[in-house]
Amino acid sequence: MATYKGIQGFTIQNLSQDPVPTVSGWSAGGNLSTARTYLGGAGTQTATLAFGGDAAPNSNATEEYDGSSWSGGGNLATARELLAGCGTQTAGLAIGGQPTPTGTEEYDGSAWTAGGSLSPGKTQLAAAGLQTAALAIAGSDPAVPAITGQTQEYDGATWTVGGSLLTARRLLAGAGTQTAGLVFGGYNPPTIYDATEEYNGTSWTTSPGTFNTARYWMGGCGIQTAALAFGGTTGSLTGATESYDGSTWTTSPASLSVARYGLGGEGTQTSAIAFGGLIPPFSNSTEEYVNYSPTTDYNFQNEGQVWYNNTENVWKVQDATTTGAWATSGNLPTGISEIGGGGTKEAGLAFGGYAPGTATYQNATYEYNGSSWASGGTMIVAKSNLGASGSQTSALSVGGQGYSPNNTTDEYDGATWTAGTNYPTTLSSNAGLTGPITAAIMIGGAVPPYTSAVNDYDGTTWTAETALPSARDRNAATGTQTTAMTVGGRDPSAPPYLNVAQAYDGTTWTNLTNYPTGLINIQSSGNSSDNITWGGTGYGTPTTTASNLWDGSAWTAGASTSVAFNQSARGNVGSTSTSTFSGGSNPGPLVATEEYTGPGVLTTKTITTS
Repeated sequence: MATYKGIQGFTIQNLSQDPVPTVSGWSAGGNLSTARTYLGGAGTQTATLAFGGDAAPNSNATEEYDGSSWSGGGNLATARELLAGCGTQTAGLAIGGQPTPTGTEEYDGSAWTAGGSLSPGKTQLAAAGLQTAALAIAGSDPAVPAITGQTQEYDGATWTVGGSLLTARRLLAGAGTQTAGLVFGGYNPPTIYDATEEYNGTSWTTSPGTFNTARYWMGGCGIQTAALAFGGTTGSLTGATESYDGSTWTTSPASLSVARYGLGGEGTQTSAIAFGGLIPPFSNSTEEYVNYSPTTDYNFQNEGQVWYNNTENVWKVQDATTTGAWATSGNLPTGISEIGGGGTKEAGLAFGGYAPGTATYQNATYEYNGSSWASGGTMIVAKSNLGASGSQTSALSVGGQGYSPNNTTDEYDGATWTAGTNYPTTLSSNAGLTGPITAAIMIGGAVPPYTSAVNDYDGTTWTAETALPSARDRNAATGTQTTAMTVGGRDPSAPPYLNVAQAYDGTTWTNLTNYPTGLINIQSSGNSSDNITWGGTGYGTPTTTASNLWDGSAWTAGASTSVAFNQSARGNVGSTSTSTFSGGSNPGPLVATEEYTGPGVLTTKTITTS
């Protein structure tokens, strides 16, 4: 008789927790209250300390993270930047920096007090260890001035000189302890280093492991035999993440969502946190990293796996979607067309739009938690047909049609809308907008007349990029500034509606395989090599329920939505498996929300008798 193990390759298990993915990845955490760069940090992913940094001017602010949000702590005695930090949230250490390169301060969970003085002073240094057993490593000695490889050791009261790095450098990262330290990367003009060195409490030795991406001003954390490096600059911003096993660096498939340098980084190789930094402008972004793969404490997901969860006292099975599917979810509180949106399947955002029943432009914001919508902050200007992108806690609204066309840029922080830098051109009809608030790209639009203009936004300034091959509005956009894609749209000089698909690499537009149908007001989620595009209306044809999947070379038909959506909000620019959207028209205003899960996605289901 056949057994379950014989069929599936594994037995039914008795587990205290559900299996986890064998994957690593970054996800958004709560934003810092003060956006800043060149800051210090200490602690773990769920108990982090951020302090000092450059916030124009230098900051003395301390913030404490609890795994979901930041709250204020005791201020540093001296505001400073280019410092280093180590220790824990309740026993932290701030070391060096400008304008006090010899200064050390100790944190007890509520207040900072003066510690022993560095000799000589340091800026742009790395640190490792605890408040009572720390290392201050390399950096710049502003008294000379010179780049140094010197190491100093701290015992909780006094700094003493330890072994010197074999390669002097600044803007490097550190990890480990006072007797098992690690440094990696760094800069000594004109050289950007990929080198790694290990400390045994007395001297440094060169590790055979070198970065796959040489860089400096990155974040780092972990221990000597299990470290993580992320972000920084190679001369250009990078979000690359690499892990170290004591001898070799391996590039993770997961990169920071917000590439930046001068950031803080704490935690372990499998549970890290990145915060702050410079894009520019100053960033308040927090991202959390998890990697289950290296551990032996987890059971990993397998399709068809059956287990008994003895904590919940239920039977479960690991199922996988064979085809993509749309599912209905909680309705918007009110029907709105020509609406903007952003965020993810679990944390979505919808804002603005037009209510035909009352003939009014809307300034309401709604936040989505994966099942239902709740009211958020009120927009500065009521408008529809706007460009929209970003996340639930960091969104962007650009241009659109209010009671008059406008070029306003408004930014949302999860509670309040504030004015940003105006778009270069007044837009009365929406362009495709995609990307995070600090690295967005706006594609096309109607002034009128229609425009082929493309502009990048860095959170402060709009910069002209390579124009589209032809003018258009009401086109879909997805991806990032260097992996953007636009589909469809309207150009009166070439009716009917466009079916063109084009990709942008940050420099050049490339024609792709045409979309199956010429449409306007469609939505797209993903990037130029992998996305799903859906909805919209054709030239003289009804709004469609069709969706199509793009694999980088060809379009294939995807699952249909339950409701035909036109001029709707969309969430999650970056994954074909977690798209969500709401509102829009058909032809009247809609309240419906639908979520898309792509093929091959593992889902945990509870086994019942029904």
